[in-house]
Amino acid sequence: MRGGLRERSPGVWEVRVERGRDPVTGRRLQISRTVRGGKREAQRKLNALLAEVDEGTTSSSDAKFRDVAERWLRLTKADLSPTTFRRYRGLLEHHIYPALGNRAAASIRTSELDELYLGLIERKNLSAASVRQVHAVIRRALQQAVRWGWIRTNPATDTTPPRVPPSTISPPEVGQVLALLAAADTAYPEFGRFLRVAVTSGARRGELCALRWRNVDWDNATLTIARAVVEVEGGLFEKDTKTHAVRRIALDGATVDVLRTHHAAANATAAAAEIELPVNAFVFTHDPAGGRPWTPDHVTKAFQRFRRKVGADAVRLHDLRHFAATQLLAAGVPVRTVSGRLGHANAATTLGVYAHFVEQSDRDAANALSHLLADPT
Repeated sequence: MRGGLRERSPGVWEVRVERGRDPVTGRRLQISRTVRGGKREAQRKLNALLAEVDEGTTSSSDAKFRDVAERWLRLTKADLSPTTFRRYRGLLEHHIYPALGNRAAASIRTSELDELYLGLIERKNLSAASVRQVHAVIRRALQQAVRWGWIRTNPATDTTPPRVPPSTISPPEVGQVLALLAAADTAYPEFGRFLRVAVTSGARRGELCALRWRNVDWDNATLTIARAVVEVEGGLFEKDTKTHAVRRIALDGATVDVLRTHHAAANATAAAAEIELPVNAFVFTHDPAGGRPWTPDHVTKAFQRFRRKVGADAVRLHDLRHFAATQLLAAGVPVRTVSGRLGHANAATTLGVYAHFVEQSDRDAANALSHLLADPT
């Protein structure tokens, strides 16, 4: 029977409608309402509930938020990088499940989510950026529940997560970069070569760690960036680049010479171990056979040692990427070209990150035109 009426006491009716089985627990689901009045009024309420069930405007699951999130996370795992998956897992375990894990997903309200976000900032001192990541996980998990028909609407859609202030890009000065390169070249030549490629290519840390000798085109002086190395539980993982795109960038002659020196050193190390260096060996590695790359953590710690030596404690390894971008823009290189070298999804991303530097370049262009058109008399 899909629905029925039962008079619990004079003038008090129980209206009950079946709405299938819960897809998570397998339990039979029912909607029950208490109606005060006559049988005719109770029948109208029963008809209205039956219509809601038929139209799909009632939730079809009593699933807890934890059930929803775990199924969503399993569904999307293949599309997430290991680091993103690990970050989502950490946000769920540390900040989301304690508040929402045992709540029925259909019972969560927008106002409660706003209170959660506020509490994470005020009581747990989370940054606005971290809270927005929490919001993104909750919103995506609940949106999947909507697609499955488990809940009617997504309460996270209308929340008000904190605004993240725009980050300030502070690339190092030319003198600082030169000092870093010189210090590394003297004390740790292999790392000095790594820094040279980092500065001239603008590649990400993990992308540089993933470089193999087959990615270097000596004849055309180009470097192909196709993969990235990340550290996960249990070791290293090689994945696509951040935008899942392969890019080929031109190298200057001096950087090609640095790579040739590095290649010769790698061949000498392999020969000393009585092996031949494979063409697919990693460029930056401690392994004579080139079978295992430097880890992102290793290059960050090495960089921190050298920045202390030259008094550049505020400079991060990632700032070398900003240095490359801003210097290219200042030199008048088109934004689309800079975007391609950096591996941004599109030029709009580059414009968004380096808007101030693009504006300054535009001002320089205006002044240059003004100078050309100035009356020579």
